[in-house]
Order: sequence, then structure tokens, then C-alpha cells
Amino acid sequence: MDAARIRNAFVLAAGYGTRLRPLSRVVPKPAWPLFDVPLAARVLDLIAAAGLRRAIVNLHHLPEVLRARLEPWIPEGLEVAWSHEPEIRGTGGALAPWRGELRPEPFVLANADTYQELDLPAMVRAHAAKGALATLSVAPAAGGPLEVDEQGRIVRFLDARAPGTGRGRPCEFTGVHVLEPEILAHIPDRRCCINADVHRHLVGRGAPVFAHVLGEGAFWSDLGTVERYLSAHRALLGRGRVPRAPGEVVETEGGRWYRGAGAR
Repeated sequence: MDAARIRNAFVLAAGYGTRLRPLSRVVPKPAWPLFDVPLAARVLDLIAAAGLRRAIVNLHHLPEVLRARLEPWIPEGLEVAWSHEPEIRGTGGALAPWRGELRPEPFVLANADTYQELDLPAMVRAHAAKGALATLSVAPAAGGPLEVDEQGRIVRFLDARAPGTGRGRPCEFTGVHVLEPEILAHIPDRRCCINADVHRHLVGRGAPVFAHVLGEGAFWSDLGTVERYLSAHRALLGRGRVPRAPGEVVETEGGRWYRGAGAR
């Protein structure tokens, strides 16, 4: 399956960013800049670069602020629909009102407030090749809440273990799912967490839930605290891998410097 054959993505941007309070009381976490570009905008750019054509973005906390920060960065050719949640529905429940829009094709579900060096087209191809119901982006992590076997199957998710499986490599989830439309039948019409309330039970029943492990040396961060937010900038600067803004031009003669598209 080519990533361009998946049309839709759902971007989770409704959360409160509680670990970043009091700062997140003023600016929602998905609007926080990573090298001057809102985190959610970098997620939209990842989606658009993979050839997807539409992103549904859910909103709850400070929705006007988030839209105002995000709209100038929407990639050309990507249609964005806004899903306003009067009551926050969680990472799984947010999908329920959009079942009709998301079926009958696979779709991408992505957190709006993380950063990762992910090859999304490769993840989509692996998802199709393995016949997965769900594929989650992960990174190796000692003591992580997931275990992944040699075939890439998730054999433990939180406290649930797939029947008849041994131990796998411990990993942590990095924020992106590729999902078959059948997953929507497991989403209740109430607030729920797709990881704890859906994937955990599917893994425990032996359903084909797979992992896509980030490439060796790939960087990721949930930027979940002020220190992690700052350390992500330091880490990327230290590696010389400052993520570019959409349309940015990079000049290296005489040292490293950056200018945005249209700058003179």
C-alpha cells in the first residue's frame, strides 16, 4: 500500500497539556513552537509530505488560540477539518463522531504535540505488508510499556499479553498509528483512550497489532515537560539536525544559518 492511497488523518490536539501548566493555560501544547514552527504544524507537514489529502483536527482546550497559531502553517493541498469537542472525548472517543468520514479506508491517527523523525510512507507500507489491524510508531525503551517480537508484532501492551507469545523488546509509543477502518467498531460512543481501552484489549486477544520501530538514531520526544521541551531543542541543535520549516531554504556557506521561504 502506498501512503498516497490513504487519504485521511486524524490529529489529536484537544488535550490540556497538564504537565506544562501554567504555561499551557495560555498557549495549548500543540501550538508550542519547535524551532519557530508549532508542533501541530510539523505533524500536518509530516502527513502532507506522505501524500495524505485531508486532516481532521480535534479541538477543546483554547481552540481559538490553536486555530490562529496553526492555520498559517497548513500545507498547500492539505484540507483541514476542525472537530470541536464541547467535552473532551479522549484519544479514542474523538474518532466516534467521524466514523462515517473515516471509513472505508485505512487512516492515520497522530498526536499533535510530539516530534519524531518518522518515515510515514515506510510505516504505511509495513502496515499493509503485515496485514495489521493497527500499527503504532515506537522507539526502544528500557522498561517500556510495550514489547515487540522479532516479527514486529506487539506481544505486550501495558498489562495485556498476546496469547502464546514470549517476551519481546521493550518499547514506548511515539505518537502515530496507522489504523484499518475495522478499528472503529471497537471505539465506544464515550470518552476513551485508544491505547488503554482499545489496543490493550486487542493485543490481549491476539489481534494483529504491530509496531513500526523508528530508524536507528532517529530522534523523538513527547516534549511533555518544560525541561523536555528545552532539551529537545538542545538535542536537535547538538546533532545539527534542526527540523526545517515548510518551504524553508537552508544556506551553509560560511556556517549554518536558516531563512524562511520568501525572506529577502
